[in-house]
Amino acid sequence: MRKILFLIVVVLCFGNIVAFKPENKLLRKAMRQLEKGNLKEAKLTYKQAVEKYPTSFKANLGMGLLLSELLANYTEAQPFLEKAYTISSKDTVPALIYALAKCYQHNGEFEKALEYFNSLDGYTDPDDEIDVMKDIQKRKGDCNYAIRNRSNPLSKDLYIVNAGSNVNSDMPEYVPVLTPKNELIFTSRRKDDSNEQLSYLDGKYFESMYISKIENSGMQTPRRYTLPDHFSRSKFKKQHESVVSMSPDGSILFTFHDNKIYEIKMNETETKKPTKLLKTVNYDYYQNHAFLTKDGKSLYFTSEGKGGKGGLDIYKAVRGSDGQWGTPENIGSDINTEFDEDAPFVTDDGNTLYFASNGHEGFGNFDIYKCKWIDGKWSKPENLGQPVNSPGHDIFLVLDGSEANGYFSSSRSGGYGDMDIYKINYLTNLKQDCTPGTNVLSLKIEDTDASDFSNTVKANVSEHYKVLASEWKINENKVTSELFSLTNDYKKKGKYNVSAKFIVYCDTCFAPIVACSSIENIFERNDVVIVPPSNSDVVDLKNMKGELTKDQLKTLGFDTRAILFDFDSSNLKDEANSILKTNVIVMKKYPSLHVEITGYTDAKGTEAHNRKLSAKRAKKVMRYLRTEGIDEKQILLSTGKGASDPVVNCESKQCNDEEMQQNRRVEFKVFNK
Repeated sequence: MRKILFLIVVVLCFGNIVAFKPENKLLRKAMRQLEKGNLKEAKLTYKQAVEKYPTSFKANLGMGLLLSELLANYTEAQPFLEKAYTISSKDTVPALIYALAKCYQHNGEFEKALEYFNSLDGYTDPDDEIDVMKDIQKRKGDCNYAIRNRSNPLSKDLYIVNAGSNVNSDMPEYVPVLTPKNELIFTSRRKDDSNEQLSYLDGKYFESMYISKIENSGMQTPRRYTLPDHFSRSKFKKQHESVVSMSPDGSILFTFHDNKIYEIKMNETETKKPTKLLKTVNYDYYQNHAFLTKDGKSLYFTSEGKGGKGGLDIYKAVRGSDGQWGTPENIGSDINTEFDEDAPFVTDDGNTLYFASNGHEGFGNFDIYKCKWIDGKWSKPENLGQPVNSPGHDIFLVLDGSEANGYFSSSRSGGYGDMDIYKINYLTNLKQDCTPGTNVLSLKIEDTDASDFSNTVKANVSEHYKVLASEWKINENKVTSELFSLTNDYKKKGKYNVSAKFIVYCDTCFAPIVACSSIENIFERNDVVIVPPSNSDVVDLKNMKGELTKDQLKTLGFDTRAILFDFDSSNLKDEANSILKTNVIVMKKYPSLHVEITGYTDAKGTEAHNRKLSAKRAKKVMRYLRTEGIDEKQILLSTGKGASDPVVNCESKQCNDEEMQQNRRVEFKVFNK
């Protein structure tokens, strides 16, 4: 309510809304909607005013302040506040500059945010409810921290994805809680039913709990979750009811309402209401979060209790032998600051504490930190860095038992609105079984030298996917490789199974995809390889005239094999490259050698098509020779003869593909001139 009144006062402070200005009818309507807490209706009215009167200072100001101060939509608010500032900068009050500076900070324009924050020296809260200068100094420190750390490389061991539109809405969603049944309980202030009630204090709907099933593909459509849990018969409540946390064994659920922490056993959620924790924990006006360690002996909770360091602090209570919680202790000034610390979470082994704070150095607003239990105390907090933290609120981190998946709430740019729930995928603890039914990864072999036993297997990953890691194997043995390719010398002929496992993700992938593929790498080289003679072994060609025989060609080192092709293709195969490479060497050594190149096809297809294809095959061979430096005068002829002169006569018998391939060929005639 304070923020709503603040917005109204700021807009009104520029003078009375008098009747002769045409936009004032819409502005008065927006004010009435704000007074009633109807934020969505006020937003629509301001939108009408801005569209109809784009140069109206008050319309742009009202829209910008509504979006930034009440709906926490700094990205959408920024252009309206900028427009208001440029229209009437001489009348600009500090509240506009303050809101605009926060927009720049939230949207990552830290230098510009500092410029505007620096212009607010001496600014005070009109209602004297918050220390504005204290907040500005902290924000300036956060901007400088973000500038210093903006170029730090992002962690390759994790990636973050929005939990999606089934869970998130244009209203706040926060406090994700994992259950042992692979479900997520969370709090939302959405309106998804006409019975939803507005909280007049801030113009948003009352906090309600929801539960959603977690699938590999994403979050399923949630349902309302009330206590007692009556499923579809649950009634809408005209009060806040928020989830807080669940004990690691899944037996106890903690909730929050009336500024106090409640608990309920999970086997009683359909029949009972939660009961308030004892005054030992609920000892002051406001306690909002709690977490029970796995051993059940320690409860970490947050409170604004007297004697704290300032704002919300984290406390710890230990369960005595009588089962009761002992006197809480503040966990110390290394963690608690004069600002707020919130949302404690302790890992199952008890050695790591995660929490959120807007008091420690960070990227802005709440950041998430961790510290280790060392020598009987918690270590200095460490900022989790980007991409977990952002210039927005980042808070309420929880991890599953394997620590492969985490969930947290964030008001960062790019969400559905206000606070959204995000998922962290930790790759170091990821179960790396191949994801079934994916066509993300394919492999192909590239062999530039068919005379040896080495080649390269290259990986192709479908568009829009980003590669996080890869693993290559030959016959199930891990091998060192580049990220996208494996080059290896296999030493001898044989069949080798090359497999690759890629961990990939996309901007909307709820979980990483473990994409797997394999390919048979087959080497069938002849044990006796035709080797061209060295310079000292040059053959005298005086007695070799006209067209040379196969025996004469073998003496020269010329490979007399036909070059074979796949069906309806003119692409050169690995074996063809090997033959041509050998023959190029021979033809360069003996410049008096000249060749005729003739292409053929099998009998499939029309005569015209086969003539064209056979000529294309011959030209492909001719281009190879020319590309490798063979003088064009050494190539007498390049022609195609279609399906004529078959090596295997398939008209008299039914040929298999191997026999048909003998006809899909290019042959050489070699002359010594």
